[in-house]
Amino acid sequence: MEKYRIHSGVKQRNKPFRLSVSKVMTIVIAFHQSGYQNFDTYYIHFVRRYLTNEFPKLVSYMRILKLM
Repeated sequence: MEKYRIHSGVKQRNKPFRLSVSKVMTIVIAFHQSGYQNFDTYYIHFVRRYLTNEFPKLVSYMRILKLM
């Protein structure tokens, strides 16, 4: 009977993916050593495309800016 109850309608959010401080710093240091001119191009076109194996829980560009 419990599984048929109507819940209060309040949705619970999942915790957002988080990067540790060391991973954020690794990405920032790698950016400074890369040839990219700006961080958004580097993060969107390089990190999100090619480094997903090294950083499996990558966050969005806006989220990483808040973490920095």
